Amino acid sequence: MKTTWVKGLGTAIIGLSLLTACAEESTMSSSEAEGKTTEENTEQTEQKEQQEKAEAAIEIKTEQFGAWKDSIDNVYGSYSAVITNTGDKPAMIGDIQINFEAEDGSILGTMPMVMAVPDIVMPGETAYIGENTGLESVSDAGEVAGVSTNIDFSSTDEEPIMLKTENVKLNEGKDEYSNAYSVTGTVINPNEEMADDIRLAAGLYDADGNFLATLTGSIMVSLNKDGKAGFELNYPELPKEVRGKAAEVKVKAYNWTF
Repeated sequence: MKTTWVKGLGTAIIGLSLLTACAEESTMSSSEAEGKTTEENTEQTEQKEQQEKAEAAIEIKTEQFGAWKDSIDNVYGSYSAVITNTGDKPAMIGDIQINFEAEDGSILGTMPMVMAVPDIVMPGETAYIGENTGLESVSDAGEVAGVSTNIDFSSTDEEPIMLKTENVKLNEGKDEYSNAYSVTGTVINPNEEMADDIRLAAGLYDADGNFLATLTGSIMVSLNKDGKAGFELNYPELPKEVRGKAAEVKVKAYNWTF
């Protein structure tokens, strides 16, 4: 009887030890899980705070401007630029105003409501600006000494609906009365969504990669997924000084939406 009782006690002790070990194991697993959840919550909070602090920042990477007089003594000014989003959120580009200035800083003429292509710029990405205007108060193109630019933009969570291009060709004007360059090619819609307001811009560069000017345009066609359409860009008129200098062209195309 004594021996039997000792064996039973031994069995009970072993069973109790197992239960204690399981309880400790369960407690440790619960603590680890709780710690992991806390860590994940902390990371999510930090990410949310970073997203809330993130902002877009638009800077003019490089710009070119010029002025000229036509055959009937009208003076025109042109402006082209590459802008970059140096922030960490997409930038929605609003109104852009270009001011042509005299040597003393006085305003000779303005270009309001200039459009960027594309109008939403992702962090680290670029957009093109290109436009010209008549300078009615200017009698000599040499009066234009500089430009100033105001770009209205805001942070956004939207992304541009970018399109692809192929068979892009840079064409030089045939004579002194035609625009210095035109750009032709094919635009393709790679998106599921139909593209029905297609806007394009071509940046012209010299053989050393220096930016010269921008040509812009749009095509009024609707493209389903994988649809293609031809385009030709020959606006705005460019200063004659760029003639013969362009060696490379880079085209951006996107579908504009409200």
